[in-house]
Amino acid sequence: MARWLRCLLFVSIWMLPLPSWADEPLVVAPGTSEVRITTDFAGTELKAIGSMRGPADLIIKLVGPPQEVTLSRETKLGPFWIGGDSVKMESAPSLLFLYATAPIASILPPAEQQKYGLLLEGVPVRVEPHLQAHAADDWQKAFFRLKERQGYYHEDDTAIKVFGNRLFIADMRLPGDLQVGTYAVETLVVKSGKVVGRNLGEFKVRLAGIERRVWNAAHDHSWLFGGLFTLLAMLLGFALNAIPYRRTH
Repeated sequence: MARWLRCLLFVSIWMLPLPSWADEPLVVAPGTSEVRITTDFAGTELKAIGSMRGPADLIIKLVGPPQEVTLSRETKLGPFWIGGDSVKMESAPSLLFLYATAPIASILPPAEQQKYGLLLEGVPVRVEPHLQAHAADDWQKAFFRLKERQGYYHEDDTAIKVFGNRLFIADMRLPGDLQVGTYAVETLVVKSGKVVGRNLGEFKVRLAGIERRVWNAAHDHSWLFGGLFTLLAMLLGFALNAIPYRRTH
């Protein structure tokens, strides 16, 4: 009991300056403000602890930094598959996780889901402008299917646990191949099909250790990094070629 009281006190004090609005007061404290990616990083689990006034449904939206993706489509030529058209997709979040106390479609009407960006296939994504509308729509649908199949876009109605209609804990599992950048966390309180409380937060994903030094070198001194990498590859090739080996007849 003492542990839960300390957690609730920490939540109340730590999150007071963060923006929230609406009729229902909402306090949320993420488990960390930074995730560091090291050599052995294989994903991590974040916890968000919070409190609300009384019985309600909760939705937590976790959004990753935007990314640029190029999709390609293979076409069949006789018995062979060859590369076909390719399209560049921009501005879509690299990750979109929706956590809720119940299926979102059952607690919010479509208009509210659209308003707060809670439709997995309703995320704004910019497609190359030369495509016609129906072609762009097909590519967008393919993009969303790929993201859902890879596990970067998904909805989970079991990750939030509510205690006593006031205190809640959300377990958010992050994959091992996170994109570096700032991740936004938006928490919504829902009553009678309407959002009545909202809280915004964020955390950063950074590289740590040798990965960070290599990443900085590759981005800050790209020509030098590329030249050294090529030189090392050539030296390795010469060294392997100089190693004697026994011929087999």
